[in-house]
Amino acid sequence: MQEFGAQLDRFSALDQVVVPDLWQQDAVQHLRAGRDVVVHAATGAGKTFIFELWSNEGRNPGQAIYTVPTRALANDKLAEWRARGWNVGIATGDLSENLDAPVIVATLETQKNRLITGDGPRLLVIDEYQMLGDADRGLNYELAIAMAPPQTQLLMLSGSVANPRHVVAWLQRLGRQAEWVWHDDRPVPLEEVYAGMLNYNVPSEIRGYWPRFAAKALAEGLGPILVFAPRRRAAKALAADIARNLPNPNPLQLTAGQKDLVDDHLARMLQARVAYHHSGLSYGARAGVVEPLAKAGQLRVVVATMGLAAGINFSLRSVTLAADSYRRDHLEVPIRADEIHQMFGRAGRRGIDEIGYGLVSRNEIRIRDGHPCFLSRNGMVDWASLLGLMHGAAQQGREPYTEAVRVQERLFSTDPILLGMEFAMKHPEVPCGLGTDSERARKARKRVREMLNSQGGWEAWPKAKPMPLSEVFVPKKTSGDREADVQPPLGQALLLRPALMEPEVLRRTGAGELVLLPSGQAYGREQKVADQLNNERLDLAKWVRRLTGWRMRVVPL
Repeated sequence: MQEFGAQLDRFSALDQVVVPDLWQQDAVQHLRAGRDVVVHAATGAGKTFIFELWSNEGRNPGQAIYTVPTRALANDKLAEWRARGWNVGIATGDLSENLDAPVIVATLETQKNRLITGDGPRLLVIDEYQMLGDADRGLNYELAIAMAPPQTQLLMLSGSVANPRHVVAWLQRLGRQAEWVWHDDRPVPLEEVYAGMLNYNVPSEIRGYWPRFAAKALAEGLGPILVFAPRRRAAKALAADIARNLPNPNPLQLTAGQKDLVDDHLARMLQARVAYHHSGLSYGARAGVVEPLAKAGQLRVVVATMGLAAGINFSLRSVTLAADSYRRDHLEVPIRADEIHQMFGRAGRRGIDEIGYGLVSRNEIRIRDGHPCFLSRNGMVDWASLLGLMHGAAQQGREPYTEAVRVQERLFSTDPILLGMEFAMKHPEVPCGLGTDSERARKARKRVREMLNSQGGWEAWPKAKPMPLSEVFVPKKTSGDREADVQPPLGQALLLRPALMEPEVLRRTGAGELVLLPSGQAYGREQKVADQLNNERLDLAKWVRRLTGWRMRVVPL
């Protein structure tokens, strides 16, 4: 507490100070004691402030590298901290600048080679460390953490991981001193509202689903509203639609400086108190105009892309989702539960709103559909990096196979990761002095078919057996009938739902007309049992006679 008090003395007025919560102070104390820290805290609770407090306003001892998932976020952090007078550098895939600065903002991939060769900074911050489970980039995160040198402390931040204890146990297994700081309380309580149940009668001149949706929510006092759209073009079009159709009795007057930072199209939207927000906007437009206006309560609706959900540094009173999937690397992928959790987490402004609201739109994505993800490795091996480590070991006179096994034993897994050389290492006597041969490599791994369960773990593929259709669960389809629609990103579990809730399953099963049952929750097959004749007799259908063994076609009613 004396260190914290000394920091307060440097400020001229108390209202310039953000007083840290106890959990933030705990995390800083662990860092200053030389321990690694894994932080789980709700979206918007102030995880980044832990690093800012530790760094002493950018005057930290030794170099600190703050990694973020995207280049856009790195650019934002660079500009934000430089605006405070910090000496900050940046390292992304397309920009490297001031790399000797005490604070470097970077994407993790730019630091991987440095870390695995033992040249680490004083502190490595991994913001949004749930990227460990990412199908494409998880291997880079995993290897960087596994091979970080002992003198590099780790600060890992997320609010979207269900099993942070496993991450702490992993770090401890690596011989690191690691502590876990958990703060699951939201800064603002969150409630759910069905937009269709609101009583406000929207005027007929307001046309279009989203303009009417926004008008109804704003009239009920649920604004301002943050809408997450699937991609940049959709965000821009949706914002334009709302701005064009929503009545605007109080236009926003932009300053000359604000007009210089945005184009005419966005300026017209801002005058209607509507904006869009995505990584394609310049930093000046995002951080200099849209975000300050949103934080000041000057905007009624902001439409942001789902891909930048992790990087939005502002909250609004209400949040809704405009789609149940988004574009990623030329593929349409369903929104994961942890992404839903993160997006709805932006509802409610600390110190302004007593309650934040999750608005349920026509896609029926609800707050309960979002939850932290169970983090597990994606099952792949980073062979390029592994071969590089083996080559480096050989150059230093060490056994490359032994180095490969040592590396795989440090990965985020409680199960051994077979590399295909274990049998040969136990039996080094092989023909021609080779390290392995095809016969022994064939024995290194048994072909086993497995499946990824709902807990993120692999288990044996079960044998097929007949089951009642009411007990069967099938992959949930999201955007059509194509098989590709139900395939999740590599390493992620499928979203399942009862088979009777998927009409496509019943179309391939049984006979009769497909109907929605009275409950509205499941489908079934409707078949004619009999025709009622005028003489109070029944003419039984053929399938009924076969099923019951009746020989008579006409029976009494």
